[in-house]
Amino acid sequence: GDYEGETYGTDTTFDRLDLSTNPYLEKHLEFLCSWVDDLSTEQHKFQYYHRGLTRGGDRGGRDKRRGKDFAAIEEGWASSDAPRRMESLLISNQIRSYCDQLDDVAGSGFSKLFLTSGLHKEKKTST
Repeated sequence: GDYEGETYGTDTTFDRLDLSTNPYLEKHLEFLCSWVDDLSTEQHKFQYYHRGLTRGGDRGGRDKRRGKDFAAIEEGWASSDAPRRMESLLISNQIRSYCDQLDDVAGSGFSKLFLTSGLHKEKKTST
């Protein structure tokens, strides 16, 4: 019979044990870093805007103006100039997606590495 696996219905090429996932991991880590940078930028926008709103109403006579200050801050967040939290949430979701994918690839890589090291040890003990 044919020994290349066609007759037996099995794959004997061992392509599934290929441990070279470096290009995939490298690209995903690059994308992950860029998304983390984007999230950091969004957080800075949010903090800058928040600081601007709280400084605007932080003048003398705090007790008398406290109710007015909170109303002004709420109006400030409702304005169209305010940064939207949705962007940060979307970026966070994208980061989580990349982390999950990296976890899957790294997990399968470690499984393959463990399997090949076990096969290597078995081969050494049998010879």
